[in-house]
Amino acid sequence: MERYLRFYIKFQGYMIGAFTLLLSVLMTLVIFESNDAYYPMEFYYNYRFMGTTALVLGVFWFIAGATFLYGVHREIKQCLLPFALLYLVDLALLAIRDIVMIWHDRRWYTMVFVNFPTLLAVLYITCYLFMTLVALGRLFSTDPKPQTGDNFVRFNNGITNPVALDDEAALVTE
Repeated sequence: MERYLRFYIKFQGYMIGAFTLLLSVLMTLVIFESNDAYYPMEFYYNYRFMGTTALVLGVFWFIAGATFLYGVHREIKQCLLPFALLYLVDLALLAIRDIVMIWHDRRWYTMVFVNFPTLLAVLYITCYLFMTLVALGRLFSTDPKPQTGDNFVRFNNGITNPVALDDEAALVTE
């Protein structure tokens, strides 16, 4: 059962990383090709999905996805952090976009956090991603991947054996 659970959690990590890489390339190309590099100032609220901002975030998402896949493959807990931080930054950018759109009386169904079905999807995806990240982090910290090598470990607990020291001293003096 434990092997199956370990496999399932790592499989989820691989799938999240692979989809992040694939969608970062596809979405960045689609957004960048369908919009100009410089967009009119009256659409400044939509900066996340227009122009060079989309290209920069797409490159960051690609780097975070590659780091995430490397971290899952090598079981390195710190490699999961760029993905989580970039996801939170992207959520914050969407929240700021929604606030500005509410301020300018834009249509409510184009907003992420005001439209109820979209809000449920965002909450579900956020919970799923962070629960997977927590599970991967715990998996990597509790059961480390076996390392190749001689597997020799010397434990020094600070206790010395005085009898052994006397025997060694006797051997040196004889």
